[in-house]
Amino acid sequence: MRKIIILILVILLMCSGLAFGDNNNAKEETKKQSSASNIVTKTYFLKHILPKTVERSLRAYFFHSSYERNGNMITVKMLNENIPKFEELLKKIDVEKKKVLIRVFTVIASNEGKSSIIQNNDLKRVLSELQKVLSFKAFRVDGASALTVKDGQERGYLQLSSSSSLKLELRDIYIKEDKPGDRIVGFEFILDQKSRLLGKDGDLFSNTLIRSETSVKENGYLVAGVSKIGENGDSLVLVINAEIK
Repeated sequence: MRKIIILILVILLMCSGLAFGDNNNAKEETKKQSSASNIVTKTYFLKHILPKTVERSLRAYFFHSSYERNGNMITVKMLNENIPKFEELLKKIDVEKKKVLIRVFTVIASNEGKSSIIQNNDLKRVLSELQKVLSFKAFRVDGASALTVKDGQERGYLQLSSSSSLKLELRDIYIKEDKPGDRIVGFEFILDQKSRLLGKDGDLFSNTLIRSETSVKENGYLVAGVSKIGENGDSLVLVINAEIK
């Protein structure tokens, strides 16, 4: 009799275990279905920024995105609950970017000759201050160039108006409020000079003269770098001005 009772108890336990397992499986399946139904796919048409900017800035809010590299449409897959915050931030970053006019003055600093007549009073003041620091007797304006870029632009190129075959590259341009009412324009810049290889007519190579990260106050002038140029002891002075439009 005892054996029969024990057998019945074992059977009952087995059945309850199976029922419990089925219940767990059912709950897990329901959970998966609920989670899947909570994932949505939405497409957005951008006005002022590229899809890769959305990918880089708002990646934490979606699982997957697809877009054409230079297109204006991005499709994202995300949790339904993330949509309000994602769209709020997207609205903030998809705005027209401010333009920045970058003026670049190339000046030759020399121990011979006389300084050239400089009409730009701000540039004249900058070079006057520089003359107190450097032991050059004369400053001659070699050329003036300008390039318009946008806040957040990744790269910009400019072949400088100069007798020295100079090319300027700007990277990661940004506008930031340094303090209330005062803005700065920051960027990395690379100044290259094209030169001929000795003994090989027609072959050119680029030599980096100056490479640095810097920032310029709005409407201010900055000596971005000084580099020796030529064989007579002269140096190239790079002066940059930034005007926010």
